Amino acid sequence: MSQAKFTFRTVTSRKGDYEVADHSIGKQESRKLSRFQALGYLLCWVDALAEDESDPGRSISTIFGFDSEVAALGFDPYDPVHILTAPSWKTRMLAAWCVIGAAERVIAKQLDYCELHNYWPNTDFCSLDFDEEAIQWVSSTSAYNDPAEFNICAFVGSPARPQLIFKPASPDGAPG
Repeated sequence: MSQAKFTFRTVTSRKGDYEVADHSIGKQESRKLSRFQALGYLLCWVDALAEDESDPGRSISTIFGFDSEVAALGFDPYDPVHILTAPSWKTRMLAAWCVIGAAERVIAKQLDYCELHNYWPNTDFCSLDFDEEAIQWVSSTSAYNDPAEFNICAFVGSPARPQLIFKPASPDGAPG
């Protein structure tokens, strides 16, 4: 299993909603074990690439790259939109938790984050009541009332998002 190659540093969200010390040096890779962790990795990646807002073409390429990477993980077409337009990392985590499906939620909760890199700002998703919190959030009328930070809309329009649902495991037992 590969190891994550990170340095000791403080990470501050571009959206300013969290600050964590990244002490993941020497931790093993988790994004190949969990689609939830893969989404967290992709969000870190897209945020890092989109930081330079002086080049709109790069921002658009970054968004399309994110979309294709999420599609390659087997998610539905609007799942990247729900996750990427979330106004905070907490909302990103809730949206991602909803789209991964029950089988992937079990995998994400069972990983040992003392040994594996966690690409999310915390491990709140491991708590016993996080599923219920996500269900309550997605079913509330204000789940997406916050303004979305999705800079590509300034260039290509603002498509409507379909309703986000909390995905159960599929009937054949396959992920989400």
